[in-house]
Amino acid sequence: MWLKKNVVNAVENSHVQVFYVNWEAACQWNERRNDPEIPLVFCGWYWAKGLQEAGPFKSKSACYRDAWYVLVAQRPAPRLHKPYVRRVA
Repeated sequence: MWLKKNVVNAVENSHVQVFYVNWEAACQWNERRNDPEIPLVFCGWYWAKGLQEAGPFKSKSACYRDAWYVLVAQRPAPRLHKPYVRRVA
């Protein structure tokens, strides 16, 4: 998916770091975990700003898109499907 340059520029001007964690780095981080409460790290694209972070995303454009919605537009990203809600009668 191609993003408009103004979306990418707005994310970069917000001082957001967009980075890729490869499979080897994810394996090394997961092997060093001493505490089971520390979450596993998966390979993929991530964004981070201060204490906020999100990921992994399959593509760099999906990562930029999510960062734009969360940090620039400050609204939830649209979903393709409605979340399933179980109704108990």
